[in-house]
Amino acid sequence: MPNLTTIAEWAKLVGISRQSGYEAVTRCEIPVTDGKVDADYARHLYEKNTRKRVSGNKPALLANGAQPSSAAGTGGAGGPEAPAKIPGYDSSRARREAAEATVAEIKLAEMAGLYLVKSDVDSVVFEVARALRDGMMNCARRIAADVAPLATADECEAIIDREHRALLDSMAHTFGERLAVQLEDALQ
Repeated sequence: MPNLTTIAEWAKLVGISRQSGYEAVTRCEIPVTDGKVDADYARHLYEKNTRKRVSGNKPALLANGAQPSSAAGTGGAGGPEAPAKIPGYDSSRARREAAEATVAEIKLAEMAGLYLVKSDVDSVVFEVARALRDGMMNCARRIAADVAPLATADECEAIIDREHRALLDSMAHTFGERLAVQLEDALQ
């Protein structure tokens, strides 16, 4: 003979509110007879169709009241373990909001032209370095005829200095043109 009880009393036995009890009857498809349910069968269907909640501070007790030991293979000989420190919802939400605000500030600064895109900088630096290398490698061929007839080291140095200065000015001009970066002050 089934043990019939009202939905409100059954909800109290299960440990949920009356409203949650009525919702569980609908969700778990618990049969209702004249506004009453079979308490044992309703509990069975409720436990079968409802995910267990993690009890925050209450450790699960075994049938004899003993504390559960750690599972085999989790490290240790089965002694009590310290519970994992899981941040609460509010702190996790605050961290997420702070991260989103930082990303928004970076995007705003990038749109305002305060930051440069790394791939663009890498491309321009490679191009400028290659042009500077080629200019330095060809420097001797370009100025050999100018330097050969000179008699003093100071005259040779002036021509070499002029050529190097032209290469560095070309480099600064390319950076300024391609990335809107001014290097003239840094080179002087």
